[in-house]
Amino acid sequence: MLRTILFAAMTLAVLPAHAQPAAPAPGIAEAAPGSLDREPTEEEIAAFVADFEASLNRRTGVIPLPGARVTLNVPDGFFFLDAADANRVLVDLWGNPPDDTVGGMIFPKGASPFQESGWGVVLTYEDTGHVSDEDATSIDYDMLIDAMREATEQENPARVRQGYPAIDVIGWAAQPRYDAATHKLYWAKELAFAGEPEHTLNYDMRVLGRHGVLSLNFVADLEQLRAIEQASSAVLAIAEFDQGFRYADFNASTDSKADFGLAGLIGGGAAAAALAKNSGIIAAILMFLQKGWFLVVAAIAGIGALIRGLFNRKPKTQVRTEQRASTAFFDGPAAPESAPTESDPRPPSSV
Repeated sequence: MLRTILFAAMTLAVLPAHAQPAAPAPGIAEAAPGSLDREPTEEEIAAFVADFEASLNRRTGVIPLPGARVTLNVPDGFFFLDAADANRVLVDLWGNPPDDTVGGMIFPKGASPFQESGWGVVLTYEDTGHVSDEDATSIDYDMLIDAMREATEQENPARVRQGYPAIDVIGWAAQPRYDAATHKLYWAKELAFAGEPEHTLNYDMRVLGRHGVLSLNFVADLEQLRAIEQASSAVLAIAEFDQGFRYADFNASTDSKADFGLAGLIGGGAAAAALAKNSGIIAAILMFLQKGWFLVVAAIAGIGALIRGLFNRKPKTQVRTEQRASTAFFDGPAAPESAPTESDPRPPSSV
């Protein structure tokens, strides 16, 4: 499988310039086979991996994200890739469409984007307005996941007509949990792509700020859920909004407010619409369709589609379009265990 992924990535390295957001690192183009008619040799694979790895600028310590008014404090157990390197991993290596909203990626120390068993976290900031957390203790998560499943099923015929795989929302892999003290939220859901034997993990975190939300999307297999849960507290602690831009700094008389609460933040547009219809939650959360947040959450499943497309000799532009469409419906919640109550606010556990 790794050889196939590398073959796809090495082939993408020689795409026309207009299809690439950034030039490949020195040596990558030379290592690429330049043709779909053969697999790369062991030497070509080794050269490609070595050059790509060496070109990544792994950073730790205090790192500002100016556009988001967020500061990262990356400990030794992780490393950070800036927006340029993150997009090279996401686009050139993993086959996702370009996304200029990506602010960077976080990986566990020692991890490589070439590892099939590894995981990474994509950081994006969305200027949503101030998101109220007043509904934190009243969300019916069983109803929310049912609404997401129903909305996804309704969208599937259109996906299939366009030549893309249907998606099933299997359920919560980890129920949404909100820490009211830090204004941080996380959840995970289990998804299935038609034709894919293995299910996909969609693990999301949100850090609420004065004017918007920082999104942390995990790119991982379902088998990595336990490892991610063990790292979740440490990952959540990495990002904090700067003084003056924190959630508590909100000024109701001057700052704009989002037209949705936590239910809309978790459920996304279509699912939140169904939930609003069934439970009376304000219909304005209908409009909450976020561009960058669902782009890469199914990258593992998307790699399969990309590789199949490459070996089936699809036009490269069509392959990239298929990758985008296959991941363009993942703006949603995760998996429940039990809904939080007033006496059990369910802050993220330090597993």
